Amino acid sequence: MLTERLRSLDQQSSRLERESEAARRQIAAWEEEAAGHATRRAGLESAIATAEQELAEAFTLAEGSEERIRAGEEQLEAGRQSVRDAAAALVDLRERHDAARRGIEELRVALAGLEHDATHLGGEFRERCGEELPEIPGEAPANLAELEVDLARLRDQLEAIGPVNVLAAEEYTAEEERQKFLGEQRADVARSVESLRQTIREINETSSARFRETFQAVNEQFSKTFVELFRGGEAEMRLMDEEDLLECGIEIVARPPGKRLQNLMLMSGGEKALTAIALLFALFRIKPSPFCIMDEVDAPLDDVNTLRFVGMLRQLSQETQCIVITHNKLTMEVAGTLYGVTMEERGVSKLVAVELEDVQPEAATA
Repeated sequence: MLTERLRSLDQQSSRLERESEAARRQIAAWEEEAAGHATRRAGLESAIATAEQELAEAFTLAEGSEERIRAGEEQLEAGRQSVRDAAAALVDLRERHDAARRGIEELRVALAGLEHDATHLGGEFRERCGEELPEIPGEAPANLAELEVDLARLRDQLEAIGPVNVLAAEEYTAEEERQKFLGEQRADVARSVESLRQTIREINETSSARFRETFQAVNEQFSKTFVELFRGGEAEMRLMDEEDLLECGIEIVARPPGKRLQNLMLMSGGEKALTAIALLFALFRIKPSPFCIMDEVDAPLDDVNTLRFVGMLRQLSQETQCIVITHNKLTMEVAGTLYGVTMEERGVSKLVAVELEDVQPEAATA
């Protein structure tokens, strides 16, 4: 037991010695490393001091550089402004130069045109007048202002003269021929208008003569027919304007028995209707017609006047076929044929015709 314990102690002692030796080596290494760190620290402190000094110098230099940079920028901006001003002045000079060049070119063109026009006018003057142009006294203007004034004056004269038309002679001949043709046409139209006016005058004269003749005949027959219908009285038609027969109006005046002479518009409804019937029958007596259609002309008439109307209608029916639309029974009695419309069934119209001459032949004979 003791031997093992001793062996164990020896082993521990050997281990401790090894560890102590390792610790001493470690301490020596650390001491070397500490010395290196100290040396390095001294170098770093020296470098830091140097860097701080350089940084301070750099700050100093930077402050001076900023001032120099600002001054340089100001100088640069001033130079740029000078360049811009010079460029603007150059553009202005170029524009003035171009304007002057264009003005010179326009003056050259105008001068060439004036020379050409002067040559042409001189030749035309020589052709028309047979002599050379007269010399204009005076000296040529010496400066540009006088030249410009003369140029403006010559331009005004050229504008007043107008462009030279080389086809003027041909156009004049064509226009002269056209004017001659139009003159002939105008003369033909004037003759046609005069012929039409003469024809219209002849027609108006013939129409006026025929109208006056027909008016007198109708007026005479109207007076007779009025007396027959009214059993007395008098009536006539009057022209409103004797000088203008074709355009004037006609006034009808009548005097039924027992009344004074008055205008047709002042008469009663029955008297107006009977007077109109008298005028209608007078027209048919002067110029009979194959047919005569009357629509409710006897409506305003009483029985006595209706009988007078029927009697005259019988006389008219000897030369004219009369168709009378009426609701008067007295008028229907003298008809040869009656046509009526009846409605035997609701909504269905039917035409009915009755030949009275076949039904009552003795009445037709009477």
